[in-house]
Amino acid sequence: MKLAKTRIIHSPTQRISRWLFIMMWTCGILSSFLIISYAKSPPIVRIGVVYDGPHAGLGLGKFIHQGIIQKEILSLTQGEFHVQFPKKFQIHGGWSAKKVDRALTALLQEPAVDLVLTLGILSTNAALQRNGFSKPVIAPFVIDAELQGVPLRQGKSRIPNLTYLTSFKSFERDLEAFLEIVSFKHLALVEDAAIPEAIPQILEKINHAAQTNHIVIHNIRVTDSIESLWKQMPPEIDAVFVVPLFRLPGKEFDNMVQGFIDRGLPSFSLTGRSEVERGIFAGLSPETDSIRFARRIALNVHRILLGEPAEDLPVTFSEGEQLTINMATARAINVWPSFRILTEATLLNEEAKGIARKLSLYSVVREAAHVNLDLAVADRQVAAGIGAVQNARSALLPQISIGSSANLIDQDRAEGSFGNNPEKAAFAQGSFEQLLYSDKAWTNYSVEQRNQDSRKADRRQVELDVTQEAALAYLQVLSTKTIESIRKENLKLTRSNLELARIREQVGAASRDEVFRWESEIANGRIDVLNAQAQRQQAAVSLNRTLYRPLEELFETAEAGLEDPILFHDVERIFVYVNNPRNFQIFRDFQVREGLRLAPELHGLKARIAAQQRILLNAQRGFWAPDLKLQSDVNQRMAQAGAGQSAPTGVLSQDRTTWNLQLGLSFPLFSGGAKDATQTQALETLHQLQLEQKATIGRIEERIRITNLEAGASSATIRLAREAATAAQQNLELVRDQYSRGAVDIIKLLDSQNAALTANLNAANAVYEFLIDIINIHRAAGSFPFFDSSDELESWHQRLETYFEKQGINTHAEIVRSPFK
Repeated sequence: MKLAKTRIIHSPTQRISRWLFIMMWTCGILSSFLIISYAKSPPIVRIGVVYDGPHAGLGLGKFIHQGIIQKEILSLTQGEFHVQFPKKFQIHGGWSAKKVDRALTALLQEPAVDLVLTLGILSTNAALQRNGFSKPVIAPFVIDAELQGVPLRQGKSRIPNLTYLTSFKSFERDLEAFLEIVSFKHLALVEDAAIPEAIPQILEKINHAAQTNHIVIHNIRVTDSIESLWKQMPPEIDAVFVVPLFRLPGKEFDNMVQGFIDRGLPSFSLTGRSEVERGIFAGLSPETDSIRFARRIALNVHRILLGEPAEDLPVTFSEGEQLTINMATARAINVWPSFRILTEATLLNEEAKGIARKLSLYSVVREAAHVNLDLAVADRQVAAGIGAVQNARSALLPQISIGSSANLIDQDRAEGSFGNNPEKAAFAQGSFEQLLYSDKAWTNYSVEQRNQDSRKADRRQVELDVTQEAALAYLQVLSTKTIESIRKENLKLTRSNLELARIREQVGAASRDEVFRWESEIANGRIDVLNAQAQRQQAAVSLNRTLYRPLEELFETAEAGLEDPILFHDVERIFVYVNNPRNFQIFRDFQVREGLRLAPELHGLKARIAAQQRILLNAQRGFWAPDLKLQSDVNQRMAQAGAGQSAPTGVLSQDRTTWNLQLGLSFPLFSGGAKDATQTQALETLHQLQLEQKATIGRIEERIRITNLEAGASSATIRLAREAATAAQQNLELVRDQYSRGAVDIIKLLDSQNAALTANLNAANAVYEFLIDIINIHRAAGSFPFFDSSDELESWHQRLETYFEKQGINTHAEIVRSPFK
């Protein structure tokens, strides 16, 4: 049986859906094919480069020579464009303005070149002097926008196919900054010989600057050697201004700088910090962020390749201002900037090299223990106490004395003495005395022994106080140095923000009032830096006084870290015992027990109480205890003359030697009530000392617990303060970037900067407050690890572990990470 053929009839809706499905499938296949094809072969872009000439590898030349810009461009465009830098399209002009201009023209006319980079001051200037471009040109090395007459409208070039980068720096501003540091009349302007040829208008600007500042500027031109430099320099030169010397090798540059120093000439670098680090006296430009600059160029290349017109790209590249002074050079040429300048500048080699005195926390406390006069006084008191003890003991030992005498009496008395007392005689005497029993003497000896123990305890107390004072003085120096550094960084940032405000004003994004506001902030920042410097100097004077050194003697310091073994027995082992409220409570109890055991205040009171108890016992025995003493004397007549030498015949006379032996006992029956008064006084004094002991125990326990609680709080504060500082800094960077682009106003930036400053100060203070708390804990507990041996420290840990075990806590099972990490 045949099946009849069935014709399927589709509705109009079904036909449309089928058609759409086929079209979508076809488009998907085609899109995938196109994407794969594009990924396999991104468009080729050839970039031509015009260099001024061969560079010596110093400063800007080094930056260009290393190919950092090309690397950043290739990295940013990878995968989207196949960027090439054909060797034949990388041309240098041999340091000739005409050759550079011809090279630029050749690349602009070359059809195979898609984009041109001018990597040099001469080539950038050549591009800026043109009015039209057949292809995109990026000219990033503008040295003085006003001098070179760069096109600028609303922060952009507005010339088709042209973009450039400028920080709006000027020669006049650097010259003004140089004159603020040091005064001079004859300035040597050391420049590459190619610059006046390429930018002839620079000479007019230099002459105008000279007239404005009432100085004479002498142009000194060099190429790749300084051989002719000294011949060109007039003898009346008293300062030097160095502009970028692209062809000068590094060794020649260093020789030039040393020549300036040998001649006592202050020098200033237009390049800025990088050359100040090599020995130039000062510079206004901060350290160049080469990577940031190269990435900005690469970003412009990328935006142009994506179709954005070059003339619409922002041309501002903010670098800010930061005066940098090489203090080693300042000392060498004996030129000293004013305090006003120093408060604002970044100082290199601020501390003179060769300072023999280098201090650390450990060395400070050790030195204080040897030289502190208060401790020396206590040492003398202990030494004197040894004599007092020996003196009291001497009353209990035999007393032997000898002597001699000569007698002269009248003749008739001598004759009547029957030979016993000659007219002239010489005698030798001797005596012996031994105290057999005297409770008062024994009391005096015992009391002096206890007094000596008290003197030693007092000496230990002074030692702890001196150690605390020295350690706190050193930490105060470190703290004030850190605060000064933070204040200087904030002032540096404010100066940079002032430059941003000036740029915003120049491009029409802000009014003049913003510039005035930042100038006001700079003045306030200088005040803060001056105060911080004064506090640092005062702290240094106080430390020197503690160590009895010349009060303004210079020294170098070593930072005290949060995990410094000088401050902590063992950080990880310690924090096991304070990682939770229960453990911390037990730890404080242990610290109290240790502190009461070691406290010299209590040792001194214990000795004084023992002495007073002996005094009371003596007062009680005074009612019945006598003194018993054995005494003997001998007298020998050694020579005689005159009348009375012998007795008359038949009369007996004494021989020449006489002696006696005496055992004496004495007891005061009545002393007018002194015995009762003495007993009462001794008893009340003993009660006074016992009450003082109880009060002292309370104060020591309070001090130990409070210092531990303070340290617990300050240790937790450190991490929080650091997190706040990090967040505030990130917020500041974000707001500052928005401010530079005109997205936020000055108020928000000021708030962000003040918040970052406060957070940084809090973070620094948190660290030093904790370190100070640790020093106070050691003092309260009566022991500093500075003076403990490793065995003593280990014994402390063993006692701590045992104490916790007695409380039923096994700390070995607990793993605690240091809160500082």
